[in-house]
Amino acid sequence: MAAQVIESWKIVKAIDKYDEVIGEMLFRRIFEIAPEVHGMFRFTRDFEPGSEELYQSERFMTHATGVIQTVDTAVSLLAPDLDPLIEILHDLGTKHAQYGALPAHYAVVGRALIDTLDKTLGDKFTSEIKTAWARIYDIVSTTMIEGAEEAYED
Repeated sequence: MAAQVIESWKIVKAIDKYDEVIGEMLFRRIFEIAPEVHGMFRFTRDFEPGSEELYQSERFMTHATGVIQTVDTAVSLLAPDLDPLIEILHDLGTKHAQYGALPAHYAVVGRALIDTLDKTLGDKFTSEIKTAWARIYDIVSTTMIEGAEEAYED
């Protein structure tokens, strides 16, 4: 499972400025699926939902590339010992709780990620690779939600 995610991510990383390209695709898809989350992001201030000015802004690109770099880090930490990744994801979930992220939002991001990978990889995004990504994302989201829930309890 992890090997399929790692190998497919290498294809994504071969795209010129992949973090910008994939980051923009991901957030366009997030806002298509759940336009109501637009206002949750600081980088959307001063921009109309879905405006091209938003997607061309430095604030947007900084956030979008940061998210993709986080995905890259998570993929690089896929190993038999997942403890380092789990710790990072747990802390990231705690941070996202402070931004108002709810468990339902993780499902939106997961769907957007799968859709973005499907569009990017085309016929290389086989059902086996899709399943591998879905399983890995389930671990990611579950761990982040656990971190968020602990933050809500405090």
